[in-house]
Amino acid sequence: MVDSANIQPKLGNDWQATLLSGLIAALGFGLLAYLCVEVPRSLGQSSPIWLSNGFLAAILLTAPNRRWPIIFVGGLLGSWVAGWHAGYGPWSYLLIGGASVLQGLLAAYAVRRVVGDEIDLGRPRDMLSFILLAGFGAPLCTGPITAGLYIWLVGPAPWADFAGWTLSDMLGMLSIAPCLLVLLRAPTYLRERPLTRDGVLSILICCVVTIFVFTQSTYPLLFLAPPVMLLVAWRQEVLGAAISATLVAAISVSMTMAGLGPIHTIDVGPGPQSLMLQVFLVVATFVTLPVAALERHRRAIVATLLETRAAAQRSEASFRLLAESALDIIAHSDLQGQMTYVSPAALAITGYAPEELLGRRYPDILHPDDLETIERVLRAQRSCANADQAPPTTTVEYRVFRKDGAIIWLESRPTLACDPVTGEASGVTDIIRDITARKALEMDLRAAREEAEKAAAVKGEFLANMSHELRTPLTAVIGFANLLADEPALSARGQRYVDRIATGGRTLLATINDILDFSRLERGRIALNPRPVKITDLVSEVLEMLGPDAAAKDLLLRSAGDEIAPPELYLDPERVRQVLLNLIGNAVKFTDAGEVRLDTEYDVEAGRLRVTVTDTGPGVTAEDQALIFARFAQIDAALTREHGGTGLGLAISRGLVELMGGEIGVESTMGQGARFWFEVPAETGPPHDAAPAPEEGGEIVLPPPGSRVLVVDDNPGNRELVRSVLEAVGVQVVEAADGEAGVAAAAAAAYDAILMDLRMPKLDGAAAAQRIREGDGPSAKAAIIAFSADVRTAPLDPVFDGATPKPLTVASLLATLVHALSGPRVAPI
Repeated sequence: MVDSANIQPKLGNDWQATLLSGLIAALGFGLLAYLCVEVPRSLGQSSPIWLSNGFLAAILLTAPNRRWPIIFVGGLLGSWVAGWHAGYGPWSYLLIGGASVLQGLLAAYAVRRVVGDEIDLGRPRDMLSFILLAGFGAPLCTGPITAGLYIWLVGPAPWADFAGWTLSDMLGMLSIAPCLLVLLRAPTYLRERPLTRDGVLSILICCVVTIFVFTQSTYPLLFLAPPVMLLVAWRQEVLGAAISATLVAAISVSMTMAGLGPIHTIDVGPGPQSLMLQVFLVVATFVTLPVAALERHRRAIVATLLETRAAAQRSEASFRLLAESALDIIAHSDLQGQMTYVSPAALAITGYAPEELLGRRYPDILHPDDLETIERVLRAQRSCANADQAPPTTTVEYRVFRKDGAIIWLESRPTLACDPVTGEASGVTDIIRDITARKALEMDLRAAREEAEKAAAVKGEFLANMSHELRTPLTAVIGFANLLADEPALSARGQRYVDRIATGGRTLLATINDILDFSRLERGRIALNPRPVKITDLVSEVLEMLGPDAAAKDLLLRSAGDEIAPPELYLDPERVRQVLLNLIGNAVKFTDAGEVRLDTEYDVEAGRLRVTVTDTGPGVTAEDQALIFARFAQIDAALTREHGGTGLGLAISRGLVELMGGEIGVESTMGQGARFWFEVPAETGPPHDAAPAPEEGGEIVLPPPGSRVLVVDDNPGNRELVRSVLEAVGVQVVEAADGEAGVAAAAAAAYDAILMDLRMPKLDGAAAAQRIREGDGPSAKAAIIAFSADVRTAPLDPVFDGATPKPLTVASLLATLVHALSGPRVAPI
């Protein structure tokens, strides 16, 4: 929205200024025209100078273009009044004055087109443009026209020839117009170059010399005036030149018209005398004003150079202060590698003073092992001709010798330096930092990491040993408990005790498995074994296993969605079962009332199985949700103590899901239960690298009766357990207490199979099996079966023909033996 209240005063002020400009143009043009006509006429001479055109051109050049029509009309009005007062006919002088006014307009228009809206005669370009366009161009274009109109309308006159009229216009344009333009900018010129005593004295000298020249008519001393005018131009520049030109013009014209001066030494009549005076004034003005403009320009250049030099000195001082205060070394070397500048920080870092390093090359203090590295980088920089060819700046770390002989580490970024004028490469600039402390810290951290890795390896070895030491007795405990439970003469109380023993053994085994699984995940020692799985059967199996726990708390345990999944999906059933047992087991453990629901979804396009476990328990806070899957973190140790368990189940679940290429998460609101979910890839067809699935049947395969088996184990309970199982199906069992005893027994007698423990004193299982294979004893070609908890996590040594894990199960042991012994017979389950 335009604010008209603010515009109106501005428009009013502009119109007032425009009318005032027109009035000044009318009065000035008319007055000067009258004087230029009447004064020479009264003396019986022709007018040697026409000032009105130059006055009008100056008024136009100092006014905006929008005021030009009014100023032009004012000039016409002043011209008409002056002609009427001089006794000429109104129409005749209106045409002659119009042509004269047109000259001023043409001069102003031509100059403004070249120099722009603002003219400054102190600029050589503006001065030259004004002299050529206004001083010579416009009078040459309109002077003959004005003279022709005068001859046609008024009549011939001795001074009305074309050359004289044109020269008088030129003189007026070159005298009064520059003076007015300069005087209107006098405050600016005085700020730049104030009047000095020498300047005022030079103006006075100019006046005295001019008066002297034009008050005598004996000698042609016109040549004395221009040098003095140049002196004024040199001392006071443009303003002084304009003043001196005006004063010289006034003195010379007035004295000449009074019959004085050297012009009258030319005894050829008033016409040539007037022409000579005009030429003198034009030449004097033409020489003085350009020289003044050039002097002003020279002074400006000198001032700029001085300021630039001072700025450069200040900049150099600032950069030198920064370089000298910097804690890092700032160095510059030429293209030959010699150092030309080194900052004072070199003394504190290297022990060398900067002057000791100047003229030297980098290799003088470099460690020999790092010489090639730094030289390669520097060669790449120095081989470039300019900055555009320079390679990317790289950071280099290297060692140098301090002056005291100590070795320190430095870091630098060599950068190609180029000449700011030519752009050509001039050397290499480098900022060098002492990183000795950082390198020491890095070495300490590296040593600490190696120590931590060794500690982790020791921990892994310790857990592996603990696995063997704990599972070995558990194998006997659980195995004999199962055998004892099958005794028909066992009393009810004994049966209850045996069940408690088996339950405690399984609980302890689950805890050990959690700890070992977590350790194996940390070391990446768990391998996947995908095969076709029926999701319905897997879900039913998990729910059946956890059903008694849920029933004991009156919880509803149900599933949904598994019946619409594809009939078979390829995945690792053991790992998925382990995750489901952890999630559902946790949900049952922490839910006191309500239900636990298992939902199964399958995305056919993405080929992913999504399982969700939702409970009605207390829920998980937002803060704890960020920690619930974290390793080595438990959200509430008190809950762990209250409900039992190691608290590692969710961390293990996360590791297994990520190992399978999936994701796991939780969504919960306090007081509204929790929703745990995981997604894993599950193809509907066998993957390219999937191993064929083992055949499943409803029968147990028994080894041939009378088969001879050597059991090598350092634990007597495990040997007795294996003996009890195998002798029950007609297998002959011989025992060996360690690896060396096993090698001796295999060399002494023939056995159909050897059951070999992996971790034993004196000689471990793999070494014992290798010695049996390399020997020529009767059992060298017998099937050797690895018998250890380690077979679950580590790849099987090629020396073995098979493996059965601990804790021992009857089905696993018998199935493994069947693959090793010939002539199997089948018995119903």
